Amino acid sequence: MKLGVSSYCFRQLMASGEMDLIAVLDWVAASPAEHLEIAGMDGEYYLENPGVVRDTATHAGDIGVPIVNYLVSGDLRTAEDKEIDRLRRQLDVAHQFGARIFRHDVAPWAWREQDPGEFESTFEKVVEGCRAVADHAAELGIVSTIENHGFYMNGSDRLARLVHAVDRPNFRVTLDLGNGLCVGEVPGRTAAGLIDIAASVGVKDFHIRRSAGDGWLKTLAGDYLLGTISGHGDLDLAGLLALVSTKPDVPVSLEFEGLESPLDAIERSLNNILRLAGAA
Repeated sequence: MKLGVSSYCFRQLMASGEMDLIAVLDWVAASPAEHLEIAGMDGEYYLENPGVVRDTATHAGDIGVPIVNYLVSGDLRTAEDKEIDRLRRQLDVAHQFGARIFRHDVAPWAWREQDPGEFESTFEKVVEGCRAVADHAAELGIVSTIENHGFYMNGSDRLARLVHAVDRPNFRVTLDLGNGLCVGEVPGRTAAGLIDIAASVGVKDFHIRRSAGDGWLKTLAGDYLLGTISGHGDLDLAGLLALVSTKPDVPVSLEFEGLESPLDAIERSLNNILRLAGAA
């Protein structure tokens, strides 16, 4: 298993100025992780700071930590030219980082259609937008992906349908092993339904409760989720990782989003994942 880590795990430390991408790369190089996934997410920082991208890519090459995936937000519900052009420019950033995989959203995280008709009309535009982005990705030798993320494009059936409809050989899935819970899908179904079309995999863990206090995420099934150290939550990570291990060439990245102290939590999570996968 090719295990790495997402820069999203370090978001608190990066937001506070305690770490930057160079420091993150150095931390990864000294850890059990083999690669870095860069989460640009909602900001335009890397679009607006090409020097940071260049220096990060150079440092990654110098210390032997490949950047495998670049993740950004996106809203293709109307497939507007302006948004497609922005995602094409973000693809150029991915190329400059040296990433061979690019992941973009197609709707805001919290958005959910009001009825089946709205889903179908939106889906048509999303297909159109994903094709345009994937075609530019192909020119750069990049695999373009959509993640099971948020409340709209989530659930294995929806993502598999989208990949089929876009119909581009370089359009695949960034499979998050836990996110299907947000829409009431058990992780085993999510993984089994998407592993064959996955270009990358994200690993996380959740505490799952039927009732909870402040700070927990309520799912469409009425459960409550709280991120935690991988191996400390309620997901059957051993079983999920056994399925992931059938695709040894697909990069796997930790995504820690719990309340624990980040660096300790990231290290514990990596070690637990390796142990549970039988690779420690």
